[in-house]
Amino acid sequence: MPTEYESRELLHADDFADFVNWHHEGVGEIGPGPVPGQMRLHCLGSRQGGPGCMAFFRPTLPDRIAVEYDLVVRSHGGLVINYIAIRGLDGQDLIADRDRLPPRTGVMSDYYAAAGGLQSYHISFSRFDDAGRHTDTSNGRRNPGMLLMSQGVDHCTEIGRAYRIRVVKDGGHVQLWVDGKFSHSFFDRDTRRYPIPDTGKFGFRLIGSDVMADVSGFRVYRIDANEEVWRDKA
Repeated sequence: MPTEYESRELLHADDFADFVNWHHEGVGEIGPGPVPGQMRLHCLGSRQGGPGCMAFFRPTLPDRIAVEYDLVVRSHGGLVINYIAIRGLDGQDLIADRDRLPPRTGVMSDYYAAAGGLQSYHISFSRFDDAGRHTDTSNGRRNPGMLLMSQGVDHCTEIGRAYRIRVVKDGGHVQLWVDGKFSHSFFDRDTRRYPIPDTGKFGFRLIGSDVMADVSGFRVYRIDANEEVWRDKA
């Protein structure tokens, strides 16, 4: 069920005058979009599961945040993923402590396999296969393990159209909204093997034979914890 979280103070904003706040990994490129204030990400000639175009926001984000941005997908040969609270299993910084973590080449397993030494949540949307066919669903997963936590409607179905993405994280409660429409959410309190992902980086992954997207209006807001949503999840 959707839960409304009010955006409190603005923690971060990026209008992409440059790209110093973003760390690139894998293949492809990040650079300016066709109009000022956009960051373009492009993955070309790969395949799903292979090396992707990764862009991670350098500041470490706290728990209980809402991340918003505008997304325009320019080509359909792949999909878009957002990583939330990605960091090392022992607290390592994804970027600053890269030498203390297993090496990464940008393949998907670098970010979800236990051998990669990372934990996170991730959400996929604008999900097209390598041949350009829309797969209809948006997925929420937990790492390590790429455990499927939720599925919902993928509202990002058109190229050249701007969508306002909102990803909300309140502890183990994660939601995806598109243009103010609820897509899906999950509740996670499983600490049997690993702690709940809390703080860490936010990032993008584009993967496929040819997937290009322009990002603008990037904002991160603090939200308040909502204990009410957990009352019927015991």
